[in-house]
Amino acid sequence: MSKKEKIIEVAKQLFRTKGYHDTSIQDILDQSRVSKGTFYNYFSTKSQLILCIIQEVDVKVEEQQNLLLLEGNPCDKQIFYSQLRVKHSIYGTEKISELYNISLGENDEALQKYMAESHYKELNWLAKRLIEVYGNEIEESAMDLSTHFIGGLGYQFRYSDQMNLNLNSSDILDYNILRLEKNIEITQRTNQILFPYKSTNSVENQEIAISKIQRLLNKVVNDYELSQEEKEIISFILEETQNTYIRWGVCEGAIRQLKILSSSQQLFNEVFNIINKQKDK
Repeated sequence: MSKKEKIIEVAKQLFRTKGYHDTSIQDILDQSRVSKGTFYNYFSTKSQLILCIIQEVDVKVEEQQNLLLLEGNPCDKQIFYSQLRVKHSIYGTEKISELYNISLGENDEALQKYMAESHYKELNWLAKRLIEVYGNEIEESAMDLSTHFIGGLGYQFRYSDQMNLNLNSSDILDYNILRLEKNIEITQRTNQILFPYKSTNSVENQEIAISKIQRLLNKVVNDYELSQEEKEIISFILEETQNTYIRWGVCEGAIRQLKILSSSQQLFNEVFNIINKQKDK
C-alpha cells in the first residue's frame, strides 16, 4: 500500500469513528504515520481528501454498473435494478454517505465542481437507462423521472438518518423502485413535463432542424412578397425556434396556417415536414 493509499484508508476509518469535523489532519498523520509534508504533497486540505475518497468510490460504482451490462441486455429491468442497487451497496460498504452530504457544505471549488458534475452525470445516466429499459415513448419525461427518483431517494435516506430510524437502505431503494414504476405509468397518461429530456443525438438533430427551418423561412421572407399576416406567423416561428424548449406542436399549427395563406407551398411543405418530425420525437 502506498503512502497516499494509507492516508486515505486511515482518513476513512477516522471519519467513520470520530466524524469528519472531529477528525484533524494531525489525527490522520498520527494514525497513518506519515509526515505533514507527505500529507500536503497529496492533499492541500481535508476537502481535497474528501474529493479523492468520493472519486475513488464513484469509479468503483461505474465499473460495477458497466460490468452488469457486459453479458446482459440493456433493456432488461432486472439488470437495471441491479445497477441502481450497486451504488447504494458500495456506498454502504464504504460508509461514505455522510461524507457525501458533508461535501455539499464544504467551501472548496474543486470539490463543489466535481459534486455538481457528478450530480448531473448521475441524473443523465439514469434518464438514458430509463429510456433504454422503458422505451422511447418516455424519452421526453425521462429527466422528470430521473430527478424525482434521485431527489426523493436522497431525502428519504437523510430523513431516516436524522430520525435514527435505522431503516435498511435496500428497503428504501426497493420502495423507490416500485414508485418509479408507478411514476412511469402516470407519465404515460399525462402530458405534463417539467424538464424535457433530449439525448445528445436528439439535441444535435434538433439543432440541424432549427438551422434548416431558419434558412428556409428566411429565404421565403427575402424572395417572396408576403402579406402582413404571413410575416407575423413566420416571425413567430423563428422566435419560437430560439427558445430552450421549443413548442413544436404550436409551430406545426403555425406552419399549417402559412400553407393555407401562401402560394409558396414547396418551401412551406419542407418546413412542415421538419417540424412534424421534431414534434413526433
